[in-house]
Amino acid sequence: MNSTARERDRSHTTTTTVTTDGRSACSTMNLLHALSDDSEIDCLEENIVIDEITEVEPTSMVLRYCKGKFLRPYVCILGLIGLRPNAVDVDLCTLLGHLQSIMVLMLLLAGYVLQYLSGFRRDRGFSTLDPPPTATGMNFDELPQQLSTTTISTTSGPAVVTTSIPGGLGFATVTTAAGSIMKTIMLNTSEMIFIYIIPTLLHLGGFVIAIYIYRFADNEHLQCLIEKVFILCNIPRRLVVTLWVYFILGALWLAGSTAYIYLLTLKHSYVIARLPSRWSSWDELDPTDRDYVRIFLCVALFFHDLVQVVIIISYSLMCYLLRCYLVGLKEKLLLHTIEPLNWMREICEFRKLLHHLNAKISLPVACLALLNLSYTFSSVAHLFQDMNSCPIRVFSYTVANVLLWLVISLTPFFQAASLTAYCRETQTCGHLISIRPFVHRNTSSEDLNTVLLYASSLNMSAKLFRMPINAHYLCFVVFVCIVALLTFGMCLSLAIDGGGD
Repeated sequence: MNSTARERDRSHTTTTTVTTDGRSACSTMNLLHALSDDSEIDCLEENIVIDEITEVEPTSMVLRYCKGKFLRPYVCILGLIGLRPNAVDVDLCTLLGHLQSIMVLMLLLAGYVLQYLSGFRRDRGFSTLDPPPTATGMNFDELPQQLSTTTISTTSGPAVVTTSIPGGLGFATVTTAAGSIMKTIMLNTSEMIFIYIIPTLLHLGGFVIAIYIYRFADNEHLQCLIEKVFILCNIPRRLVVTLWVYFILGALWLAGSTAYIYLLTLKHSYVIARLPSRWSSWDELDPTDRDYVRIFLCVALFFHDLVQVVIIISYSLMCYLLRCYLVGLKEKLLLHTIEPLNWMREICEFRKLLHHLNAKISLPVACLALLNLSYTFSSVAHLFQDMNSCPIRVFSYTVANVLLWLVISLTPFFQAASLTAYCRETQTCGHLISIRPFVHRNTSSEDLNTVLLYASSLNMSAKLFRMPINAHYLCFVVFVCIVALLTFGMCLSLAIDGGGD
């Protein structure tokens, strides 16, 4: 009996030990599993990289990736030139955004004034228009101090004003000098109006309209579009890379324009000394102060280009996002991952965004496109004018200037034409689902006919200057312009060679 009791105690102790060891082992395993889960969660929170999105992935993760990788940096870029939307700001940030817009506006105005004072033209560099000499070989500013006597003939006929000029030059009529002076006034007036005032109004008007649209009238259209496209996109990383490629190309254009301006100011630094004709205090400045003025001119023109680059790139981004939106909706309809009625509702949302693009976003782009096209054609005319009479380095600068303005002026037109082409392809969605009976076998024929009629009746296009931009017409216009320029250049070269012989 005693042995039996002892064996029972031993077995009970062993069972208790095994149970205790099993519980400790289980608790240890649970603790390690919990720690591993926590480490995995921390890793997911620290490094959120989405390669491919499937249907089971949460929408919140996609939106967080969208805001972190593109939306917030893009809003910061808009805020750099004073176009930060009020919808993403709180009260203090809204006030700071207004101050930023005012600061950029003041900088642009100072740049306009300094550009006129220095005689810098965006189509060809520094202006070489100087007042022509008067009949006595003197400048117009020196003429009143050199007049000794003035007599007015009172004989019949028109009065003729004559002056006696010292130095043994005899009498000379002031009518010839007055004609030269009037010609100079007309040239300077036309230069001031068409080279400085009108381009300033177009550039400033585009910036002011952009401030109103992006800061006040946007109503979160852009943010809504970006989020919708990221949700529809299967590979967000590729979408982010493509969106940032637009900004990289804009930065390259901005760097090229800034380099052109800087090299031009270094090569033609003597031309900036023309400022006494417009700014009497230039001679009083030290060489260091003149360098500061030259640097400020480059900085001001850099901000001029930065403003229009951001506005045009933003328009291009919205065109690209609308194209991606259409492609995503078309794929969902063809794969039957969206109901036809919901697809038509999404198309209605797309039409609202397209109307916002055509009615509001395109307005500042139209002002800047008109300005850039005028710079392009003026640069081409100047290129043909000096192609046989200027050094090869100056000719290269002029060619680079033509290419810069040509690229920035045609970019919004090609983006709008591409969006119009995708809008035209949407009309075929009804026919494409009609020939796929196995994919849409559960869809009633009534719904299929409704989608067919709705898609065929769609008439959507991107517009600039209130006109639909079609790729076929745009390519034809570009082709005609290229042929005309080449023909004009050949004829001009033949005319110059024939005149030389």
